[in-house]
Amino acid sequence: MDDFEPFHSAVNRIPVLRRSGERIADAGRLPKSLFKDHEPPGHDRLHADRWSGSIDLEMIARTPLVFGEQKDGNVDLPLDGDGHPIVPPTMVKGMISRAYETLTCSRFRVFGDVENRSGRRRTKNDHSELLTYRADPAAANGLLPGRVFEQENGGLAVEILDGFGKNARVALIRDDLDHGYGTILCTDHPDIRPGPGGRINQKQVLTRFRHLTRHGTEVEVQLTRWKDQKGGHHLMVTGVWQDDRLEKFFDVGHGPDVKTFNVWGYPCRTTPEGKTARELFGDDKGGKTYERFFFKSARDGRNLDGTILPLDADHVTRYATVLRSYSAQQQEPGGDKHLLNRAAATHPAPSDNALSNGDLVFVQLDRTYASSGNDIPADARVVDVLPTMVGRRPYSRSPRELAAAQRVLPLTKSTEASAADRLFGYVVPDADDGAKGGDVACRGRLSFGFVNTSEAHICREKQKLSPLLSPKPSSARRFLTDSSGATPTKKKSKKEEKEERVPLSRSEYFNFAPEQLLGAAAYPVHRELVQGEGLNRSGFPERATRKAVLDGREQDNDAVRLIARSWMKPGSILRCTISFSNLSEAELAALIWVLTPRNLVPSNEKKDPGAVGYLRMGLGKPLGLGTLEVSIAKNGLRAVRGADLAESYANLDGCLGLATPVVGVEDFPLPNEKILLTTPWVRAMQRAAFGYSDGAPVRYMSLEENKANNQTDPGSGDPREGYGQSPTSLSAESPRPLKIKKPPRN
Repeated sequence: MDDFEPFHSAVNRIPVLRRSGERIADAGRLPKSLFKDHEPPGHDRLHADRWSGSIDLEMIARTPLVFGEQKDGNVDLPLDGDGHPIVPPTMVKGMISRAYETLTCSRFRVFGDVENRSGRRRTKNDHSELLTYRADPAAANGLLPGRVFEQENGGLAVEILDGFGKNARVALIRDDLDHGYGTILCTDHPDIRPGPGGRINQKQVLTRFRHLTRHGTEVEVQLTRWKDQKGGHHLMVTGVWQDDRLEKFFDVGHGPDVKTFNVWGYPCRTTPEGKTARELFGDDKGGKTYERFFFKSARDGRNLDGTILPLDADHVTRYATVLRSYSAQQQEPGGDKHLLNRAAATHPAPSDNALSNGDLVFVQLDRTYASSGNDIPADARVVDVLPTMVGRRPYSRSPRELAAAQRVLPLTKSTEASAADRLFGYVVPDADDGAKGGDVACRGRLSFGFVNTSEAHICREKQKLSPLLSPKPSSARRFLTDSSGATPTKKKSKKEEKEERVPLSRSEYFNFAPEQLLGAAAYPVHRELVQGEGLNRSGFPERATRKAVLDGREQDNDAVRLIARSWMKPGSILRCTISFSNLSEAELAALIWVLTPRNLVPSNEKKDPGAVGYLRMGLGKPLGLGTLEVSIAKNGLRAVRGADLAESYANLDGCLGLATPVVGVEDFPLPNEKILLTTPWVRAMQRAAFGYSDGAPVRYMSLEENKANNQTDPGSGDPREGYGQSPTSLSAESPRPLKIKKPPRN
């Protein structure tokens, strides 16, 4: 079992430090043609000082290559009439463009469903919606009960119904037949029809209790407060008033520490209508036992008005975002199969007006108020209103907001074209009306030819892949960096002179303070697989076919597992020719650099003269699949300058594509390479392309590890000491494995 053992994350991030690259270029230490945005050259002529020609690529699969149409849970290699695999040239283009994009700190050419590589996909999800995260249960301690109402001016506000104040802000509503405090009373229920034998059973009583305490309906109840043997205080609804008659439903015992109160308030049932609290999670061991009762009262029984706090459009939008996130999770393949909570079930596709008069919510204020019987102050500020105490919470900023501030969004006009845009081409996602020319699209200056697969070897032994999890930016820690390329952190204490850094709380991610940048998703190479270790008898990675493990038990969810019915074996060779035109010397040098495997090796790993780095293609990259050694074939670089080509045209003794001279890759050194190799993004790129040599496995964090790592301190909301860990920065010289501390058993 791998849980709680050292590992490297199968998904990490490469810093995208565009401003840093631009500053170094402005200082003359990196070429501006690679690190500054500007219009691409036109296709109307070949410039005298630019290069045109072709590159013969040789791509050797070092781990199995899986790709093709996915249908009914299966994926098959596409084959031609001779039985050879068909590799679309766009796959090769995508692989190389990602590497070039990373090297040059270019804009994201794909953001959400915006696809600039072909221009055929339009925006469906532009990542402008806030992401949500699942809060640790301890975070519920700072929430307050509230009821939304409409003000005279038409705006919304929330009344804080914080019960008796500190330590008694909300009462429990027992909602389980077999579990919970007290004994269910089966006498003195005149409105319940007795069953056989003239008796009333507990199920009938609980059904009656639920009927009298319907969600959101104002009702007068009897609360009972008592202290258990360990000194803990409890407050629970034990009876319901019917006019001047009290109908009692639960007996929690008697004694000097047992007190009763009569109050008016609102039952808050977060489970859908007709369902019980335990059904919300469907787990007999860990199911929910109680709902909540919202009220505001003095301890002498006087009903009080709660503090009224205004809500704005942002609160309503964030609330709707949370509801949508629950529905979205259920709709994902292999997604959450628990019942939707009441609010999400009531608004299956909520718009931004999902809050309305009478809604019961849980309120997060801008700081914790210890109201020892006193009202919440009127100047308190609402941070969020939420549908449940424990569940999903919205981040402060959307990925798109961060991307805009970082200047990594796809370009909106030709003058914003970054190095990768200019080389590989682009389509402006939402061009302005009347835009034309490069402000709409620009054809790239590379052309990828037919991919020869005659030296590829196919295996038809079926392999059932481990669950393939899409990158989830909402996990934050794997996708964000600070301006230095490291994981965002904060000072442990503002009072301490020594600047000890600690992890951010979940709520502090996706924000502008401290500065946070989106990283490019990276899948570090699994070196043991490249070296032929950890393979089954078919030559397929054993780890790539393992079932997920949860709490020591294997989980087999077919909805998130593909069956590769045919795949390309390691050792398969693919060949392709890239034609290029009008490249500056720096552009050609950068392209050659990413196609030289030795360049993709971290400096501290180059003691091995045979060490090389790899590019990735196809499915299953987090599982170690699709690792290719991509290089320029022997005598495979042919290039001619525009001036020389013009002379050949004038002399009628040559043309582009005919007898272009072979040149050496050494003739095109990358300008200021030594400086570039010290940058965080290049160091991270090399580490991802090479992998780790310390022997620790590359894998996903398990669900149990993730659960432990997300533990928070109930008071501060910060990660518990030793938790809240992020994957070690890929730019570190010797990245340490991640080890999640196993929490003590209760």
